[in-house]
Amino acid sequence: MKTYVVLLALLVLNTSALLSEPLAALVKGISPWFLVTVEVVLLLTFYINNQLKGLKEIANIDLSGIDLFVICSKDKKQSKS
Repeated sequence: MKTYVVLLALLVLNTSALLSEPLAALVKGISPWFLVTVEVVLLLTFYINNQLKGLKEIANIDLSGIDLFVICSKDKKQSKS
């Protein structure tokens, strides 16, 4: 969740730098293509982060209900069905 919030904040700040007039004066010396490239990288990172989070939830395997080794005591005989 922390990564999600950080990436979302960076996307909003970078988009603000591209679209707003007051911030345009601050980034006047920076090439717009650099900011567009940073925006694309942030969007890709945001997308990959969301996909990996979903993959982590899907790949979680619950083996708690599987009895792999069942050991019976020698005193008890196994009943044949």
